[in-house]
Amino acid sequence: MVYTLLALAVVVAGGYWAGQLRSPSVTDISDRADTMISFDLPTSTGEKWSTQVVRNKVVLINFWATWCAPCRTEIPLLIAMQARHAHDIQIVGIAVDDAESVRRFEDEVGLNYVSLIGLTEGPGLMQRYGSAGQLPFTLVFDQTGVLRYRKTGELQAAELSDWLTRLL
Repeated sequence: MVYTLLALAVVVAGGYWAGQLRSPSVTDISDRADTMISFDLPTSTGEKWSTQVVRNKVVLINFWATWCAPCRTEIPLLIAMQARHAHDIQIVGIAVDDAESVRRFEDEVGLNYVSLIGLTEGPGLMQRYGSAGQLPFTLVFDQTGVLRYRKTGELQAAELSDWLTRLL
């Protein structure tokens, strides 16, 4: 009897965690007043970039790494959205990775948005927004810098289009 209950508890717990891993979390947090944290990070070419340069645009910050398969899959979507809405949005990728790997990947895919290196700073910034460190992790801020959406896991075109439609 004890072994049966223990086995049942393990199965239930395993099912719960498997579901959590398969189901990326999306949160509409429009009722919260989290705002964009000011930060400076180096670009992949070594120049400093600051959130201070982003004014009156929707800002999407995407934490990613070259070794992260879902990150690599969603980047073409981010490239397309930056090209389509260049006057209204600013996509910022923060790579939790080394600069050399990031530069090679940027060349490979033709990255058209701000690309920052946050190998050591990125995880701390993610944590300040409630992330446990899983990649990809995406934040979307409105034109006033208020955090409206956050997602852990790969972005889908329909959800990103929906978010942008609501914010633009």
